[in-house]
Amino acid sequence: MNIKNMLSDKSFLVNFEASSKKNVLDELSKLAERDIKIDSRILLESLTKREKLGSTAVGNGIAIPHANCPYIDKPKVFVALLSNSLDFNANDDQPVDIIFLLLAPDNSGSEHLQALALVSRLLRNKELTTKLRGCKNTESAFAVISQSVREKAA
Repeated sequence: MNIKNMLSDKSFLVNFEASSKKNVLDELSKLAERDIKIDSRILLESLTKREKLGSTAVGNGIAIPHANCPYIDKPKVFVALLSNSLDFNANDDQPVDIIFLLLAPDNSGSEHLQALALVSRLLRNKELTTKLRGCKNTESAFAVISQSVREKAA
């Protein structure tokens, strides 16, 4: 499983100015709708339900909201790099500015957990997250992630 296989050039909101957690989840849901034809309202409802169970903020300004999706056959990731930080109810009380939305196929079980672990490991790399915070467009964000994957493989 490789993060680059879960992303496309349509997977990014870069330098996005979000007004709230709901706003950024809504925009990521719309991004997913354009890419995989899922109803963004249904996805937003699923993400909101998941957030009510507990915040998906993992600390250090990062959140990984996630949901199952019946319309895909492999995990997909959508990324929001915010121009402003948002309260995401993180355990470390830090606002969030990097959000990786993970969608996994329905009934994927271990594949969902493997994808979540992969994204989590990737985002523990402080050099990567620092570079992502400096990205001004989709191309640079995708290049930063691709380079990080190549360096890890080397």
